[in-house]
Amino acid sequence: AGTKNIWIKQTTSGEAIQITKDESKNESPIWSPNGEALAFFSTRGNQAGIWQMPVFGGSPKLIASVEDGSSRLQFWSTENLIYYESNNNIFAIDINLGQINQITDFAPKAVNAGSISLSPNEQQIAYTTVDGEFWSVWTKNLTGDTPKKLVSATTEIKNTVWHPDNQRILYSSPVDGTFQIFVTDINGTPPKQVTFAERDGFVLDVSSDGAKILYGSAKEESDIWGVNLKDSKEFIVASDINSELWANVSPDGKSIAYQSIKNLSQGNKIFNGAILTKTLSSADPPTELAANGHLPVWSPDGQQIAFMQVLGKEYQIETIKTAGGGQKHLTTGGVVSIENTLLPYNRIQTSYISWSPDSTKIAYISDRSGQYNIWLVNADGSNDVQLTSNNDSNLYLYCPLWSLDSKHIAFTSRTRKRTADEKPTFSVWVIDTETKNSRLVLEEKKFLRLIGWSPGGELILASVTGTETTGLQPEVSLLQVEIETGKMRPIVALKDTYLYNVQLSPDKKNIVFAAHREGQDNLWLMPAAGGEAKKLTANNDSRLYFSSLAWSPDNNSIFFGKQSRYSLLSMITNFK
Repeated sequence: AGTKNIWIKQTTSGEAIQITKDESKNESPIWSPNGEALAFFSTRGNQAGIWQMPVFGGSPKLIASVEDGSSRLQFWSTENLIYYESNNNIFAIDINLGQINQITDFAPKAVNAGSISLSPNEQQIAYTTVDGEFWSVWTKNLTGDTPKKLVSATTEIKNTVWHPDNQRILYSSPVDGTFQIFVTDINGTPPKQVTFAERDGFVLDVSSDGAKILYGSAKEESDIWGVNLKDSKEFIVASDINSELWANVSPDGKSIAYQSIKNLSQGNKIFNGAILTKTLSSADPPTELAANGHLPVWSPDGQQIAFMQVLGKEYQIETIKTAGGGQKHLTTGGVVSIENTLLPYNRIQTSYISWSPDSTKIAYISDRSGQYNIWLVNADGSNDVQLTSNNDSNLYLYCPLWSLDSKHIAFTSRTRKRTADEKPTFSVWVIDTETKNSRLVLEEKKFLRLIGWSPGGELILASVTGTETTGLQPEVSLLQVEIETGKMRPIVALKDTYLYNVQLSPDKKNIVFAAHREGQDNLWLMPAAGGEAKKLTANNDSRLYFSSLAWSPDNNSIFFGKQSRYSLLSMITNFK
């Protein structure tokens, strides 16, 4: 876990050659001027720092200790200095002496510089800043001259890279949602677009002759699959050139809704896909219900689909008739956006759009009052009202879930950390939808994720030790909690499980979860009351990840995303 090794490859042909072969996390390699050695950042044993080693043969040798684990090496000069970026400043290490000197000092001027790069002649730096809605590229002489703004844009700017002529600077910025490479110069000449690709391109380096540009990109694939619980047979549901994910099954079990995203890369467009529906028993192509939206959720009566949509900078909830047409805007602003992991694309909370069992209302989280609160809106868009009365801006509410009798909504909360040492408090609540009275059910200093209501009216939760959570956990504890007393009953401890991919069946009798065991993702099924888990899928490809699960209404099938990502290195030639 956490192991990274360094490889080299000729740009013309040949196979990649592994240089480091150990259990350390070796990152950010750079070449020596003569091409015979590499320097890189690594933590080896308990020693974090910058190391060097011969390209072919030999052991790593510590150059200097550096505590910042995010340090990024830039280049190795002919004067035997290694320049690196750390904590938004440039430093230089004298290899012969092991001494470190700080080259830039942005802190006193309150400049939050990013993507800092040093010119090949070691005389200038380029860097980016963000001021409100504007991203900018700057240059500055190291002699202390006033910085010069070269580019300003309302779109993100990444990866400033100098051309060997010490005049031109390349960077990456999105065009129509896709990162392209641009070039400008120290005189502030208007930027020229270099790439016009369909996939993100992040400039990484320029060859010493200035004719080749090395850039990185990522290729992602995500398809929707299903698995039958009776015989564990898998079947493909949606597979297209786009990425398909976040399936939701119609109440009659005959159709599926999902989102389809073009050129998805590291979550950059996950909220800007199309909403599609597909008949499960037919080979007919899917139907597009909405050109822009995410997270489709069928109403319990099957007549409408609710989904989220980004309008400007606001997240809104929309509904559309399942037969097509009649798209309606429900909310008036301030809807709290979805939080998700990237690999795989798991939604952190079980519920963001929660239909009432009778399909007449939707519960959701909004901060339009200045604090996080649960709001209720009628399915026709009328009577959009605040349900909870939270007036603490340091308290965040999550995951509204209706009870089976429609009388209550369960939700969770987390306090914001005011200091680095303060531990947040996680709580579970239940509110009466008629009286608006909230009752605290459970309060812990460890992360709590609401999974659902049990048949007997208890709550099923997932919990992990500590407060800093990642998607894949060594152990996830499932608990059942009585809402009247707060009494907890342990159900089971799940090993190597994705905390954000545990789902309760519609009949509340079973739980399915995704786990990463023996190097592969697979789905497992177990009784909701506890008992032995059964492996459902037989994936043996370590490059496949399983994303957010969805049950069929008859409790006989599970639908999920199969996701993969490939990092690509590409090169532009004959650049002038």
